[in-house]
Amino acid sequence: MTNVGSTGVESANLDYEFGPFGRSFLGKFPTKGTLILFAISFFFALIISGDIFVFLLILSLIKGLVFFLTYFYIEPHFNSKTNSNHKQELRGFPVDVNSTIGDIGRLFSGVGASAKTQIWDLSGQINFDTYFQNRKITEFPNLSEWHSESKIRTWMKISIIWISIFFSLYIVTFLTIGIIIVFDFNSIDLILGFSTIFTFAISIGILLVVIFLEDKFVYLKSLFNLPEKSKLKFGGLIALVSLLDFILVIAYTIIYDSLGSTPQEVEFFVDANSAGDPLILFILFLSICIGAPLVEELIFRGYILDSIRSNHSDTFAIIGSGLLFGFMHWNPIFGFFDLYQVGSTAIGGMLYAWLRLRTGSIWPPILCHFIWNGTIFFFEFII
Repeated sequence: MTNVGSTGVESANLDYEFGPFGRSFLGKFPTKGTLILFAISFFFALIISGDIFVFLLILSLIKGLVFFLTYFYIEPHFNSKTNSNHKQELRGFPVDVNSTIGDIGRLFSGVGASAKTQIWDLSGQINFDTYFQNRKITEFPNLSEWHSESKIRTWMKISIIWISIFFSLYIVTFLTIGIIIVFDFNSIDLILGFSTIFTFAISIGILLVVIFLEDKFVYLKSLFNLPEKSKLKFGGLIALVSLLDFILVIAYTIIYDSLGSTPQEVEFFVDANSAGDPLILFILFLSICIGAPLVEELIFRGYILDSIRSNHSDTFAIIGSGLLFGFMHWNPIFGFFDLYQVGSTAIGGMLYAWLRLRTGSIWPPILCHFIWNGTIFFFEFII
């Protein structure tokens, strides 16, 4: 039995009526709504780019994101309301509608009492708790073995871990500077590179001590389980998060600059000649592209994220762990009021946390983190 609402669109759901947003995505790919998003992406890339190369790069990334969202999520969601057998028609991309309806599509659900309350087809209650928690429990590391404890105790442990890691960074840095001064080393950047790797070793050591004291080695091992996703979905989610991270950080940078607080350029090397030293670059690559993704993801998208989840909703855990990750990059000594790095890393932290929960594995956020840091390393030191 079907129903034709005031919008004039036939629907299989008696209580469902489309708003302008939903109607624009009805039909075969690409729909009117998709074409509009493609056009918007063109002008957005044109506005924020500084030259033709950057324009083409940003345009390609954004259009790839638009294609992924509209083809696999948004269009199948709305078309399924009028035809449950609807499938996208695009050569070489078979789609299972039942698997694609959901996730982002649920955020655009417009089920409601009347068309008036569904102007943009967003009137349905967007319950983010349900959105992040409606996966099968087997997709996540098993938290049932964690001992039940109060929120105060949980946050005390998180605070101790965070403070220990945060201050260890500065302790190692000042000790390294002292050693350089006392022993008068010539290759300062090489020593600083080794000290950075040492800080990651200390950080992972702190985590392992906690894991040992709480006997959570089974949990730690479960983080490395490969996600139960098809190759297309697995790669698509990583690409989606990486693109969103890129776009949101650009938007954040524009807003930050508009407030008159332009972030200062940070020199990676004390000696400019170090940029051409293969050994120093190799050490920097190990710390930025290998050490940071592995260690930071295990700590923030692993233990800290799940610790918060043990007493709070997944939404709260994503935001909380992201903010803690952001403030780990705060520099109160040399830039107390410069919060640019805090905000940009917090954006990535939240996206990576969502990805960890979405896939149930630490590997996807590690790969996203590697792509982000690797891109920075490539453009800063290779090109």
